[in-house]
Amino acid sequence: MNIHPILEESKADVVIIGAGAAGLMAARELGKAGKKVTILEARDRIGGRIWPLSKDEFGYDAQAGAEYVHGEARLAKYLMKEAGMTLIQTQGDMWNSYGGDVAINNERIPNQDELHGKLRELKGDMPIAEFIEKYFPGEKYISLRNSIFGIVEGYDAADPMRASTFSLRDEWLGGQDWLQYRLKEGYGAMLKFLESECRKNGTEIELNKIVREVVIHNGKTNVRTADGNNYEAEKVIVTVPLPILADIKFTPAIPEKLEAARKIGYGGVIKILLKFKSRWWINAFGKDFGEMDFIFSNEEIRTWWTQYPDLIPVLTGWLAGPKSQEFLHSSDEEIIEAGIGSLAKIFKVDNEYVKKELVHAKVANWPADLYAKGAYSYWTPESEKAQEELLKPVDNRIFFAGEAFDRGGEASTVEGALASGREAAKKILNSSLTD
Repeated sequence: MNIHPILEESKADVVIIGAGAAGLMAARELGKAGKKVTILEARDRIGGRIWPLSKDEFGYDAQAGAEYVHGEARLAKYLMKEAGMTLIQTQGDMWNSYGGDVAINNERIPNQDELHGKLRELKGDMPIAEFIEKYFPGEKYISLRNSIFGIVEGYDAADPMRASTFSLRDEWLGGQDWLQYRLKEGYGAMLKFLESECRKNGTEIELNKIVREVVIHNGKTNVRTADGNNYEAEKVIVTVPLPILADIKFTPAIPEKLEAARKIGYGGVIKILLKFKSRWWINAFGKDFGEMDFIFSNEEIRTWWTQYPDLIPVLTGWLAGPKSQEFLHSSDEEIIEAGIGSLAKIFKVDNEYVKKELVHAKVANWPADLYAKGAYSYWTPESEKAQEELLKPVDNRIFFAGEAFDRGGEASTVEGALASGREAAKKILNSSLTD
């Protein structure tokens, strides 16, 4: 048994593992209430799956991780207002490029009314692939099946063999307008604001601290890091992504929590940002792509978007769901090549033409990221009970938070992470009153 020598010992009321949106939000709430908080972050930066890039590289506040603000996002919008940030509603044309046919996307799923009818009648949850196979088999529904699987994989980053039909039904038939925004300053700026708020309240944020073990012993909780440091706390909040829970040793063991984490879906995303000399695509093969927002395709890198209405010569590529795993061991250069090849086919130009226009590229291969192992969670038929299990504290000392733990319908988003972090802080403050 390898035991690291203890190089340093630190004490806090609360230790938070992870300096992403959930961890920083929890720290801010606890710090405001006078708690001594230490955040331990494995990376050399804050943010986790929020990853701002240098403005010098792309000409705007580009994001290699989370970028969009979905729906109402009340808590995120409140923070943005507090931080003096600018929210921009997305606009522009959506295009489809399938089998050489390129056309404006009218957003209707084939046989949509029939699909919605069957969804409304469904009494018991099941994976969406099972639902589609049961109710929409055969040649007649090929376009419907392709469209549904494309949405489930591309937008929800989910495996259709696991994704909950009830959850997707709520998403598709919820009756709310599908609104999407982006932050002019990017999510990175919002987390920088949260970081400054945390430090103002005395929170210590330590980077390059890989947590190896969390131990409850003799009424105390100890968090041990790879460099041999020990952090003693009354309470601990674990905010790492779902697959990373298994990389931390918990003593006593928490097999029921790890099993619950496996029952919640967790999808991969590869994101590519390509900066060009010009917006070379806007008049490709005689069509007007000048106001393009998104284009969806069946090429290797399937989805691309612009920064429209800002006329920035950047295209962002997106490959999500099970297909992202195909690039798990690929180099950034290979992924960039796949992106260039996909754009060349979509816009009917030579690869060399795209390469000559390219100025700068960045790849975020989230499935290959050691501290994320993917991008965000998705709901399975087993998720509700699994989430209930994970939200129960261990011995009223170890609490869990993150986008996958949000109970307000915002899981998988930054809003969900912020709300979950705030909820964990409330639980601790309430438990402190009764301890």
